[in-house]
Amino acid sequence: MTVRRLLFGSLLGFAACLVIGQALVSNRGFRNDLLLARQGELRREMEVAAFLLESATDPAVTVDLLSRQLGYPVTLLTPEGQVVGVGGYSLNPGGGGSGLPETPEFRRALEEGFGLDHRSGAGGEGDALSAAARVTVSGQERVLHLAMPLSDLNRVVRQRTWQALGMAVPAGLLALILTWFLGRALGRPLDTIARRARSVSAGNFSRRLPTTLATRELSELADAVNRITEELGGRIPVLESERDEIQALIDCMGEAVLALTEDGHILRANQAAIDLLGLPRPVASEAIGSLVTQPGVRALLQEVGARPFSAREVDVGDKNLMVSARSTEAGGVVVTFVDVTEIRRLETVRRDFVANASHELKTPLTAVRGFAETLMEDGVPEDLQKEWLRSIRSHTLRLQRLVDDLLDLSRLESGGWVARKEIVDVTVLAEDVISDFDRMAGERKVSLKIEGAALALADEQGLEQVLKNLVENAIRYTAEGGEINLRLKEYGKTVEVEVQDTGNGIPASAVPRIFERFYRVDPARSREGGGTGLGLAIVRHLVQAMAGDVWAESELGKGTTIFFTVPRVGAGVEGEDRA
Repeated sequence: MTVRRLLFGSLLGFAACLVIGQALVSNRGFRNDLLLARQGELRREMEVAAFLLESATDPAVTVDLLSRQLGYPVTLLTPEGQVVGVGGYSLNPGGGGSGLPETPEFRRALEEGFGLDHRSGAGGEGDALSAAARVTVSGQERVLHLAMPLSDLNRVVRQRTWQALGMAVPAGLLALILTWFLGRALGRPLDTIARRARSVSAGNFSRRLPTTLATRELSELADAVNRITEELGGRIPVLESERDEIQALIDCMGEAVLALTEDGHILRANQAAIDLLGLPRPVASEAIGSLVTQPGVRALLQEVGARPFSAREVDVGDKNLMVSARSTEAGGVVVTFVDVTEIRRLETVRRDFVANASHELKTPLTAVRGFAETLMEDGVPEDLQKEWLRSIRSHTLRLQRLVDDLLDLSRLESGGWVARKEIVDVTVLAEDVISDFDRMAGERKVSLKIEGAALALADEQGLEQVLKNLVENAIRYTAEGGEINLRLKEYGKTVEVEVQDTGNGIPASAVPRIFERFYRVDPARSREGGGTGLGLAIVRHLVQAMAGDVWAESELGKGTTIFFTVPRVGAGVEGEDRA
């Protein structure tokens, strides 16, 4: 309901009740005044009638004359109820000496000498004032009864009531008109203020209210609304800017951050938390249980509200997270998630590296030490001395290769080596590498072949080391009479190189791990062949540094093929489909 309708209805109802009530109350008072006047008149007429009857010679005739003069019934009775005289109609048709009627006026007349009673009829019919008094007629006690009808009084009162109601109708119409205009005068400004307030709540701060309204109070209210609007219009952009800056700062954090309320609802989450926990947007005011799907994280966050903690490590999928929770002054909790997966991986790598490197270094050092201590003894035959010296030299060279490979791998992993892009004729480079290994392959009667030609955009030294490591590795694991093929192909924007051998091959379960450091499918055979276990790991880092990829295919007993790609020179369009 609008203010205008409420004000109009209230004032109209009040005016109607006031006019009608005043008419009814005034008419009631007018009737009471007339009734009191008639009672006084009836008392005086009773005194006159009693005086006339006191000296009357014929009471019946006098009673009839009094009734005619007064215009209403007059009855004279004995104390026993016998009618002596009557004028007009009698109010006591009983009579006959059966006693006076048992009415209030007769009882008071017998007790006090005079009694008066007002008798009302249905609908005003038979409404009258009834009076009774003890009188003396010719020396005898009698009871005089007068019955004054009130029909004329009721008629006057009704006329007065209709006159009052007739005056109330114009007054009501006038009140209706006044309340309508008053409702419009007050309702329109209030409607305007209400619409402006709704507009402000919707974010529109440009419009202002007029300050010259119907009343001073409404004008002051409009002025206050304008001031509030202006102040909000200035503050909200600042607050929004600060909010956006804080949100941008939180979103830029690498750590996931969640702000929780006391009852376990998410107040705010940065982008890292949304990505990490797979939360939908928006997340504000949502319960933890309905958004967080990981059981371990959900249980941990539900525990936070009761007992914040400093640091705990939990697993979310394949990630290790360090979680900490702190209470805020407002009563909530801020939870941070730090991804320590890479740290844990590096720790594992470091432990494995130390263990593997120590093991790889220990074997040749133990052999060198043993041979050296034996050579220091007297009486060692010359032929044994030469054999042991050759062993010492062999183990020393193995140690040197291992140290060189460790240094190369460390430089690659730390980013100390950066590929220099240049045009490299892969065919010529492969021929140079093959020629360096001809002697080694010839001793074992292994055939080396090159197929295809290609120009690559890569680092020449890095590409040469990749080819050397792959060819050396293939020769080491290829038996006598075997064959090694080096194939060059161009596919679209890349050059693909295959190094295929006919060795014993690799089990399918071991293929994904051959590019790990110190991993060997057959450790005993690798050490016998002088391998360090780092060659393929170095190949992977070199190829990836030159924006390429490397992978392997092998079948046990049928050989192994190592594939790697590097960018091709002059590739302007997407490459052709592979054959």
